[in-house]
Amino acid sequence: MWMLSTKMLPPVGVLVPIYLIFRDYGLLDTRIGLTVVLMLINLPIIIWMLYTYFKEIPGEILEAARMDGASLKEEVLYVLTPMAIPGMASTVLLNVILAWNEAFWTINLTAANAAPLTAFIASYSSPEGLFYAKLSAASIMAIAPILIMGWFSQKQLVRGLTFGAVK
Repeated sequence: MWMLSTKMLPPVGVLVPIYLIFRDYGLLDTRIGLTVVLMLINLPIIIWMLYTYFKEIPGEILEAARMDGASLKEEVLYVLTPMAIPGMASTVLLNVILAWNEAFWTINLTAANAAPLTAFIASYSSPEGLFYAKLSAASIMAIAPILIMGWFSQKQLVRGLTFGAVK
């Protein structure tokens, strides 16, 4: 619960310290810095989802692998990992969507070199007004990759979740 409670803090509450750290280490307006921030803000959700998914895997299957003589490494590689692929895939998909939709950190920590589509879309709001045609085209460009990825991965996720290891 503690890990998940870190998501309840408003991002603006830690903007200044993170900005100063990024400035001191030369991570402002870099893809590495943006990747680190997006990974760290989604880390509580990643841990929470994977923990609950691995908790749902029956212990009897791991016990049966031990009885068959599997070592801990073989147990993880050949038994646990194949069973956890749907959970890991759904976690990755959700976190890619969350990182893709993140606008606050991308606008505040990037300028030109590492600016993603969210910063590009925000640039169409100017004192002269909104450029609706360009804003609509940029929004479609931002939505399309996530829709395509979700559409292609939907079949594998549903198949992986419906075929259980214990029948």
